[in-house]
Amino acid sequence: MIRKAKNDDLAQLAELFSQLHRYHCEIAPQKHRMPEYGFFEKGIEEILADKEQTVFVNCEEVKDDERDRNIVNAYAVCKIIDVSAEQKMPRRVCFIDCFSVAEEARRKGIGSMLFDAVKRFGREQGCDEVQLGVDAKNGDAIKFYQKMGLSPRTFILTEQI
Repeated sequence: MIRKAKNDDLAQLAELFSQLHRYHCEIAPQKHRMPEYGFFEKGIEEILADKEQTVFVNCEEVKDDERDRNIVNAYAVCKIIDVSAEQKMPRRVCFIDCFSVAEEARRKGIGSMLFDAVKRFGREQGCDEVQLGVDAKNGDAIKFYQKMGLSPRTFILTEQI
């Protein structure tokens, strides 16, 4: 089930953010390092409190002996950006700041459902396009986003010196 995140999701979201960041540290150690304990919890609290950002989650209901509970296994953080400058065509963008599916939940269609929900949200907000950035070394993510219909618009080239 895809829904907007709640404050009750904080601990699970922080774990997913940490999981994604560990991966970024592996593929691009020159850019990323693991922050101190509590960094992700504080960051998620700030994101959830920010009215300019919307966080969608995918929850899986798990029944165990004592109670039913929801497991957050994917999230997307997005914000609506109005681009209007004299030298640019005006447009409204649904920018995905962060998108992740838990490692154990991948290749089950969850990412596609979540991405579709973000696109639907963007259309409802009057957006012309959905946009995000992805590390060039993250080949699986690039393939996924291309499957979702995204194509490259800008390349940032770099060299370590």
